[in-house]
Amino acid sequence: MTVPALVLDFGGPVLLTPFELVEERTGTPIHALLHGRGPLASPDDPDPVWQDLQAGRITERDYWADRALQWDREGGHGSDIRAMIAHLYEPPRPSLVREEARRLVRDALAAGHPVGILTNDLHAFHSEEWVQQIEIVGDVDVVVDGSLEGHLKPDPRLYVLLSERLDVSFADMVFLDDQATNIRGAEALGIPSVLFDVTDPETSYAEVRKLLQLPEEDHDG
Repeated sequence: MTVPALVLDFGGPVLLTPFELVEERTGTPIHALLHGRGPLASPDDPDPVWQDLQAGRITERDYWADRALQWDREGGHGSDIRAMIAHLYEPPRPSLVREEARRLVRDALAAGHPVGILTNDLHAFHSEEWVQQIEIVGDVDVVVDGSLEGHLKPDPRLYVLLSERLDVSFADMVFLDDQATNIRGAEALGIPSVLFDVTDPETSYAEVRKLLQLPEEDHDG
């Protein structure tokens, strides 16, 4: 019997989102731009561009390119995506990675599950030097980065590459991603998937653990 593979999107399920990191930067242009936006927007004050992304009307690159232009106009330093991302994510540091993601990867590997990262933008948003210093990237078995492969989720070709490199079928994966359009792309191929909820990470990780038949975490101990 095949042991199912754990497949993680990187930004969101593993790496803290820009929307969370801006809370450390109150009073700055980046905080004014991203505070309460994206998945943290409230029903009373929605983020319509983020809603367009979730509906598949625009791409994730489109969303962040638009935000980078706004950041530059409002007093940031540079209008490209990487400059804005570096403002939040430099220097590389352990606190950027969710502890729950570290434990999930550790437990999956210990139980014999192949583990892969399937991302669109790792090298598009970050330098190779930065990537090398985020230790969890080196812990997994396979990293498939759309920004290097020429295909981006939800293009089926990216999921096919991951399947080939992990040597598992679509049905023998459990995929965690924070973008609804990427989840729809995976499910269309028959990949069991969980939509990561930035506002409730514990529930998302618990659902993945259940699908992998990993022990639940004790949050009271």
